[in-house]
Amino acid sequence: EPHHRMSGNAAEAKELVKQGEKALNKKNMFFKKSPDWETAADCYQKAAVIFRTPAVKMLPEAIAAFEKAAEAHGKNQAHFYAAAAMENAGNILRDMKALAAAGQHYEKASQYFLDAGKADKAAELLLKSAKALAEEDVDASISQYKRAITLYVEDEQAIFIGDTWRQCLALMLKHDKKDQAVEFLNSMFPTFEALDQGEYLRRCQLAVVILLLAKGDCVAAAAARDSYGDFMMSNEGEAACDLIDAFEEGSDDKVKEIVATQTFTLLENQVARLASKLPAICLECASDMTGARSNTRPAAKKVEAGEGGGGGAAAGGGAADDGDDDDMDDLM
Repeated sequence: EPHHRMSGNAAEAKELVKQGEKALNKKNMFFKKSPDWETAADCYQKAAVIFRTPAVKMLPEAIAAFEKAAEAHGKNQAHFYAAAAMENAGNILRDMKALAAAGQHYEKASQYFLDAGKADKAAELLLKSAKALAEEDVDASISQYKRAITLYVEDEQAIFIGDTWRQCLALMLKHDKKDQAVEFLNSMFPTFEALDQGEYLRRCQLAVVILLLAKGDCVAAAAARDSYGDFMMSNEGEAACDLIDAFEEGSDDKVKEIVATQTFTLLENQVARLASKLPAICLECASDMTGARSNTRPAAKKVEAGEGGGGGAAAGGGAADDGDDDDMDDLM
């Protein structure tokens, strides 16, 4: 954020705004409007800084002046300065707890940085946008995280990708978006492979299996495991196989034993917490299967024996609760 050494008061700032407006309405010798964007940007920028000072603290006016400065800088092709001005406006909004508006301003600043050829700063501003929007608009926040990852990959800034995908995954799991998390992790695999990050790749492959089992979907979990090539040759792959086998057996004790092993302690916190809930989910799935089987048996016996008795005793076995969503609010 650029620093300006200046003193001033509200009257001076308002005068600067007027000068900025005058520069925008400037006309050429043919009386045609010919805005002086550079002068306007300078006036608005100086006004914004004064409005923002603790002595004046006219924050709505500061925001408006920074916005106008950003627009003028942009029209003057000074995209870096436009980005800085828009980011300043976003910072004020963030400090005022107007997080949705702050997120929008950071996104605009990101675009200006991109126009200035500063992909790393553009990604950084998308992350600021994502964090501002996290509690206001979860889907928009997730989108900003994904866009930041794309920019880091394209700009070959691998060092920043790790924290970003973790934060994105954490947000998804906090809001119980398991399907989105599975899709997101699968989309990250080519990046891990390209960066030769086999360890992260295997852990995230195991995480996908855990997420699918948390949904009670053994078939999808097994299909995912089988599609991951030599994944099964790794410790994570073996753990995934053991976990799926235990689920298919309906053995919650085995699941509990497996998720307590070291392989699971190395997973992302949110995934590890979800894994710790798998024994209960396994038990629920086994109960549902038992209930389904017990409901079919009486009908079969009735056909075989040709009599009407004996069917009522097991009828209650299929009344298992079909609610399968855990409370994920404790994640994070």
